[in-house]
Amino acid sequence: MFTALIFITLLAGATPYHYHCSRGSTLKLLKRPIYEFSLNILDRISQETGGHFVFSPLSSWLQLVTLAEGATGSTSMEIWKVTRHHRIKCFQRQLQNILNSMSNELNAYSKRTNVIIIDNFYKVKNEFKNNVEKFNGVKVISLDFREPIIAAEEANTLIESYMGGTITDVVYPSDFNFTVLLLTDVTYFKNDWKYPFNRAYSTIQPFYSEQGKRIGEVKMMNQIAYFNLVKVPSINAMVLEIPCSADDRVVLLVLLPIRGTVSDIFFSLQSIRLMTIFNLYKRTGLQLVNVHLPRFKIISDVDSLPELMYDMGIKSVFYPNLANLTRISQYGVYASLMSQIADIEVVEEGITANFVAEYLVVNKKTTKFVVDRPFAFLVVDKVTEIILFAGSYNSPSVY
Repeated sequence: MFTALIFITLLAGATPYHYHCSRGSTLKLLKRPIYEFSLNILDRISQETGGHFVFSPLSSWLQLVTLAEGATGSTSMEIWKVTRHHRIKCFQRQLQNILNSMSNELNAYSKRTNVIIIDNFYKVKNEFKNNVEKFNGVKVISLDFREPIIAAEEANTLIESYMGGTITDVVYPSDFNFTVLLLTDVTYFKNDWKYPFNRAYSTIQPFYSEQGKRIGEVKMMNQIAYFNLVKVPSINAMVLEIPCSADDRVVLLVLLPIRGTVSDIFFSLQSIRLMTIFNLYKRTGLQLVNVHLPRFKIISDVDSLPELMYDMGIKSVFYPNLANLTRISQYGVYASLMSQIADIEVVEEGITANFVAEYLVVNKKTTKFVVDRPFAFLVVDKVTEIILFAGSYNSPSVY
């Protein structure tokens, strides 16, 4: 009976005696919930998009956690069951410190803006606005939804300024018709390899379907260097790690199916942890790998998040007569629209701009890793094991 009470206390969000509020305990408590949420939604988006997309699962997790700040009753419980976020302020502050550290690491090549746009008629409560802007870095914008064209222009101008002009035209006038609260997240990533690919070795190469049929061409980058590369049987894929930061904290994982399809990858990843892959790297050690990887750019505009969240168990927040968001406004607000625009660009450039792929001219035995068919990718923070961006590529084009 005593054990059961302790377990219930933990689920309810109270702080157990052995989980004092610290950076380490916060990461221990939230690492698994964020990972499981990430793979769950990535699998759903992969199926919906046909396997050619980029998405930031962390951004959507934070969108929901932000909504939770304004939710009570069944709405609050639904969000908690899906995100399993911590509801004590101290842990929220520690999480924000962790996210700020990641943002500083990614600052040179990644931007993210999470925005709540609400009809100014509904008068957002100051406590909610202050909390989400302080702890979650969310911008809360109140606009006159009766003038949808003007509202869209004002919202887009603000979002474009937050993003430094990398992404524009996020919302449209039609988004403000018959709506009261919009959640939109805009995120951008451009690689900054620790060791760049040499443009001189990039060539146009064929790209094949999973059935081996030639379906197009790509501009294939090439580099021979020491990389982590392992076969992971539980997901039926070879996984290559390419460092994106000088300290190897942020990496791109390229997952190339051995058998099965790329759409199976995100479902299969739910059976393991990223640490499983990292431990395999430690056992195998660095290998001299001849990497052939396409240049690519993917922009995904996912506006079906309410439907996906509904399937995951978050139901009431999207319905005017069911949503309990009384901590946002004294009036009956609900989440009319929830969307994300994600943009990823993978090219040759890196941190050391004048780096020469010296291994290209050395006659040594190498392992070939040729990405000439559909593949999945993860941009991961290795310190926290949080997936920052993810997606898959199966529609070739010369970029």
